[in-house]
Amino acid sequence: MRNSIGRILSPDIPLKQRLFQLLSAIALAEFIIVTIYTVLSGGNREHIVIMLSGTAMFTATVAFTSRSEKKRFGATVSGLLYFSLYPITYFASGGMYGGAPSVFAFALVYVFLVTEKWERVVSLSLCILVSGICFSTAYLHPELLDRHTVKAEHIESFLSVCLVTLLLCSLFAFVTEVYRAENRIVQKQKKEILELNLSQKRFFSSMSHEIRTPVNAIIGLNEMNLRETLAEEVRENSLNIEVASKILLQTINEIMDMSKLETGRMEIVAADYQTTAMLSDIVNMTWLRAQEKGLDFRVEADPSLPMVLHGDEVRIRQILLNVITNAIKYTKKGSVVLSLGCKKAEEGIALMTYDVKDTGIGIRQENIPFLFDAFNRVDASQTHTIEGTGLGLSIVRQLLDMMEGSVHVESVYGKGTTFHIEIPQKIVDRTMIGKVDLKRDVKNALEKPESSRKMSALQILAVDDTPMNLMVVKKLLKSTDARIDTAESGAEALKMTAQNRYDVILMDHQMPEMDGIECLHRIREQTDGLCHNSKIVCLTANVGAELEKQYLLEGFDGYLEKPVRGNTLEKELARLCLSPQLEAGASCGPE
Repeated sequence: MRNSIGRILSPDIPLKQRLFQLLSAIALAEFIIVTIYTVLSGGNREHIVIMLSGTAMFTATVAFTSRSEKKRFGATVSGLLYFSLYPITYFASGGMYGGAPSVFAFALVYVFLVTEKWERVVSLSLCILVSGICFSTAYLHPELLDRHTVKAEHIESFLSVCLVTLLLCSLFAFVTEVYRAENRIVQKQKKEILELNLSQKRFFSSMSHEIRTPVNAIIGLNEMNLRETLAEEVRENSLNIEVASKILLQTINEIMDMSKLETGRMEIVAADYQTTAMLSDIVNMTWLRAQEKGLDFRVEADPSLPMVLHGDEVRIRQILLNVITNAIKYTKKGSVVLSLGCKKAEEGIALMTYDVKDTGIGIRQENIPFLFDAFNRVDASQTHTIEGTGLGLSIVRQLLDMMEGSVHVESVYGKGTTFHIEIPQKIVDRTMIGKVDLKRDVKNALEKPESSRKMSALQILAVDDTPMNLMVVKKLLKSTDARIDTAESGAEALKMTAQNRYDVILMDHQMPEMDGIECLHRIREQTDGLCHNSKIVCLTANVGAELEKQYLLEGFDGYLEKPVRGNTLEKELARLCLSPQLEAGASCGPE
């Protein structure tokens, strides 16, 4: 008995099979009770034989169905077999005056629950037809009914009500227990998923940090080779290293972004931004790569675009860079054009449009629906030699969904592709941007910053527990002639800030014993320190817009990602410290 109940409640057995076993057990109990009552009440012998035979056949069918693979067929047969005994019960128990109506209701419920699809429709139709015939026959020929005494009719009605009540209570108890069991499983799975997400978050964060640290050294030292080496062969090797490093860094960033999107940790951080400044950044990051492939890269911006918008500039730039980079990768000759426009500007909202058009290999029409699937590389015969994880466009689609934007692709295979992107943005300043000279911005970006020749008066402290990272910073800032000290721990940094005044402190975050955030606060609160008002920049391998926001809220004056470029470092120093007084030899630090 306990084993049977355990099987009915076991989540390892399909729900339909457990329900069939429960209902069949109740039906079998009904047969036995009715047969025993018929015998005790002196019922018709033929009826008793038929009931016993029917009970045996029903039991055998249920047992066979529970063990066989043809469960749908067996359930249908058992349902019809059960209902076939109904006419005998109906006429033997006095029809409407006995317990037959309640048994009829039970039979219909049984047939409905144990059958499915077309078998359910056919079985229920037959059951209703047979019941209608029984009721009609009893009404037209009441002499066919085996009328019992009033006492017997009341007893039979009472028994049938008890059986139906047993059915309903059993069903309710079964459904309740199934719900509780499923809820326990769901809660357990939810806990496991949360733990898995936390574990995955820790793993990817650790992986990103640990990979970025050596990549920072590779890119930094390689940049010094490109700056200082004149030998053509060495420069060629260094350029190849730079390309490979960029591909590795892009792969890391895409994996991290996909991890955040899948675990719901990606956030849209909106802020005011200059439209032209964002365009300049995009051009600076893509123009050189297009030039290396001999492509004509152009930006066509509508002069009437608003000057200042409010949105997540970082994510918009990421979307456009992903699409433009793809266009450059898949275009062997011709051009790549970025066009910016504004469809409407109503109620303070501008529907910004960004079109990226290339003359590349194009996309087959049947492949366009799968273009934004993660890890998918359409037309492998044409793209197998091109680097990439296949995550970029999937990230684009998900970021656009988060910003209530959209993307539409038009392509002619072998001739080129156009990506139409729309993103709603709040308008902060309606002043028109006018005509933008982005070629001048590219030229200025490629030139050595004028500020780098005005930083010799700066005193800089670099704090990092990895000596190689400290060496990279010193080499990247070598041309500035700034004085650069280093510390390999937070404790050592505190000793140095107590003895020396620094204009800028470049602080790593993840360090043993005392991390960068704690060190920042202790420098600000240092009673005998000389750097209370120094500019402190978080230079870390922990990347992401949400982390940048966190670091700035903690009190950092700036945020730089590893691996860092020399010109990026110089621009940040110039932003923080360059002033008219500096040209006269003054420092930006406290006196």
